[in-house]
Amino acid sequence: MVTLLRSFLFLAVFILFQGCASHFFQPDQRVYTTPKYYDLKYDDIYFESYDKTSLHAWRIYPSTKSKGLVFVAHGNAQNLSSHFVGWLWLIEEGYEVFIFDYREYGKSQGKSSIKGSIEDTRAALDYLDKTYDKSYVAIGQSLGGTMLLNAVESRDNTRIQALVIDSTFVGFAHIVKAKMDTFWLTWPFQWIPSLSLNADYDAKDRVKDVKKPLLFIHGSLDNIISVDASWNLFEASSEPKEMWIVKNASHIQGLSNKAVQEDFIEFLEKGKKLYNPHYSSLKIYH
Repeated sequence: MVTLLRSFLFLAVFILFQGCASHFFQPDQRVYTTPKYYDLKYDDIYFESYDKTSLHAWRIYPSTKSKGLVFVAHGNAQNLSSHFVGWLWLIEEGYEVFIFDYREYGKSQGKSSIKGSIEDTRAALDYLDKTYDKSYVAIGQSLGGTMLLNAVESRDNTRIQALVIDSTFVGFAHIVKAKMDTFWLTWPFQWIPSLSLNADYDAKDRVKDVKKPLLFIHGSLDNIISVDASWNLFEASSEPKEMWIVKNASHIQGLSNKAVQEDFIEFLEKGKKLYNPHYSSLKIYH
């Protein structure tokens, strides 16, 4: 009976993770709010990914003279109409925000996939390069960090001043295994994701090749992606690099900390001047 139960559980878990890649994406089409609600000017933008899939983006402007622009690749759930709210504080500081939706999110067309969403991120970067003639900082949050690290591979990143990787996991199989490790029923089957999930797009492999200043941010109370993930990415990356651990912050909430916001503004203002080629630093915020 025990053997039969184990066989059943193995089969069930294996079948589940055969289609696991799709579970990383939780898109919806709801309009949560718009910049207009906050009396902010914005451009409603449509552009195409490389396979001609129509994608949607917003370029949101501050009410004062622009100090610069940040590119945002958001996380795996909802869509840009919810995620831009987390950047209102930065817009109030005088920065523009360019945020887009991957395929199937919001008003973007198509069906979610890892490869497709990476291509969407690359297409969004290319679109911004064509329409914004200055350098900018590119930010990837959670899943968006993996999308961004893959997207900057094999492209001209001259306009990108630095990369910010916020609360991103090491790899697709790694995050699933970590979740399975917390539940006794799935603990014996932690090896299955390694068979069913492709490691070709893992952040830990892509971050090694990044030739831009890197800033990693992670909350110490993140119960979705452990802070250890950002530490592993930080260790795997080349200098110049910096890591900010924010105590008592949950998933992608590190930038809600006022002290972190102040240092982030300094990071944007100084850009490459903040680093020398061999710069490496760890900061802990309380």
